[in-house]
Amino acid sequence: MHRTRPLVAACAGLALTAMAPTQDLPRSVRPRVLFLTHSAGFTHAVVERVERGKLAIAERELRRAAGEHFDVVASQDCGELAPERLASYDAVLFYTTGELPIPREHAEHLVEWVRQGGAFCGVHSATDTFYDVPAYGEMIGGRFDGHPWNQRVGVRVERPDHPIVAHLGDRFETHDEIYQFRDWQRDAGDVLLSLDPASVDIERGKRADHDYALAWCRTFGAGRVFYDARGHGAATWADRGFLRTLLQGLRWTLDAGDRFASPPDGAVRLFDGESTAAWQQPDGAPIRWAVADGALVVEPGKGSIQTLDSFTDFVLHVGFRVPHDDRQGQSRGNSGVYLQRRYEVQILDSAGRPPEIDGCGALYRQRPPDVCCAREPGTWQDYWIRFRGARFAADGTKSANARISVWWNGVLVHDDVELTAKTGAGWREGPEPGPLLLQDHGSAVAFRDVWILPL
Repeated sequence: MHRTRPLVAACAGLALTAMAPTQDLPRSVRPRVLFLTHSAGFTHAVVERVERGKLAIAERELRRAAGEHFDVVASQDCGELAPERLASYDAVLFYTTGELPIPREHAEHLVEWVRQGGAFCGVHSATDTFYDVPAYGEMIGGRFDGHPWNQRVGVRVERPDHPIVAHLGDRFETHDEIYQFRDWQRDAGDVLLSLDPASVDIERGKRADHDYALAWCRTFGAGRVFYDARGHGAATWADRGFLRTLLQGLRWTLDAGDRFASPPDGAVRLFDGESTAAWQQPDGAPIRWAVADGALVVEPGKGSIQTLDSFTDFVLHVGFRVPHDDRQGQSRGNSGVYLQRRYEVQILDSAGRPPEIDGCGALYRQRPPDVCCAREPGTWQDYWIRFRGARFAADGTKSANARISVWWNGVLVHDDVELTAKTGAGWREGPEPGPLLLQDHGSAVAFRDVWILPL
């Protein structure tokens, strides 16, 4: 569909320092990036082409910084998003506003292109576009909701170990137009940069939690997305650290690796690649699964495993990999993540299949996922799960159903769904918390990066 995968290998050896001397890569093996700067709403000065035949400030500076690392095609022609033209690019970077003048199906194709493995980056007002395409908002991870501050601010580097922002240290200051967002959730990916609330009059913002992310990255299906809210004025585009961040973001989205987002503060690691101390057999005996290459692997026939601790409300992350299996139906790569041992989020080899009520991503036998985001067997996938346990009155009657949201490979496939009863072989519902269970269903499914954040 597009050329991302072959080109990743070609650019994997590039130095991570975008400002280092450029390497003389042939144009044919440089990732081809569409930098779209169409303004259908407000036109920022940095993307305005004030002289005929000359690039805007942002276009010129990005191309200069990219050097020989990327072949940046700067365009204000939204026709480049037509499927047959989009297919010629390895990554897309938006600095856009408003409802872009393209058929809706082309916008939806762009989202699907990313979902199927494409690389997408957004800068500044990329969150202020395509309001009439809900899937775009889901993909980029948030919607523009005003800019309360246009001043010098402190920026916290939340992930100084991440390759996109490792060059920025722990904190820096910048003068920019600072956005706030709606339809944004901290636990939907890696927050890389955020506003230091002590550096502004924080009460001018809308968020009660005073949590203002400025840059993040996330998976979206088989693709990757990076967004940086900075970039309003010319001074930012002259900043080498900002340009390097954009190039590192592009490089990260083009990387076909299997790195998951890191646990948030307060999360408890249930499996870190080595220790199985958080787990036991359901009868209390030590687990009998193998640990191999940093993964916890089901030993078919040796039983499911569950956590020693029990939980009520939480955010849970589970990385999983289904094996290659010639069997069919429910015998093909089957396992499950049981919440409180009551509600199962199904794991199955569902690659190439439509959403099914007993397929991967399903709330087993209660609700299929909104879309099937299954990757091929042998590749890592993940669930981010936000769960609120059922509530019970003093007399033991249920007063509220359990509720669940599930992001599967970065795509929201269950949005605050009510679980009306236990699923399948789950425990009977009740007021007491319950453990997490990983199911042995006869397939050598592997697990890694399992952590939980109690709420």
